[in-house]
Amino acid sequence: MKRWVPLVVGALMVPASVTAFGFSVYGDELETALSSSPAVPAVQAGPVPVSDFVAPLRMEPPAPVLLSAAVAQQAVRDLFSAHAVKGITFAPGTASLAGRGEDVRRSLAGVLRNATGSVTLVAHAWNGETASHRCDVLAMERAGLLRQYLAEQGVDKVVATRVIVDPVWGPPTDFGPQIDVLVS
Repeated sequence: MKRWVPLVVGALMVPASVTAFGFSVYGDELETALSSSPAVPAVQAGPVPVSDFVAPLRMEPPAPVLLSAAVAQQAVRDLFSAHAVKGITFAPGTASLAGRGEDVRRSLAGVLRNATGSVTLVAHAWNGETASHRCDVLAMERAGLLRQYLAEQGVDKVVATRVIVDPVWGPPTDFGPQIDVLVS
């Protein structure tokens, strides 16, 4: 027999015996490690125990930032200038909003809701605006409607009203008589 034959037989037998020993001891681990498909985890029936569950905390919305009277008055001025009006405008002879009156009224409620201080509505009417020449009654009706709207929108301050009857009709660019808002 040739001398190299036992070497070849030994070279083949030793790795085979090591492989057989490895599979006998670590068979399951080697099978999943050498497998081309992923291992399927064992499925257990029943509810999943939740021992350390913490209920989520309910977060309250942050309190609104309160505006001082001076800051609120400036915000009202900025609101009016942003809408290119002098106040909340009404159609002449009626208590109906005119121009951008609805948008201004809605935005005004948002500003006054967080304002500190007292609010005064100065309702203007133009002389001769009504057939009865009782323009002060019309102006007071407009102020009352605005005060009611502000209360419905959450402005919980005491809102005072004043009436001014202007002696002449305003220029056509004024859209109509208006209500000025003073915060003090």
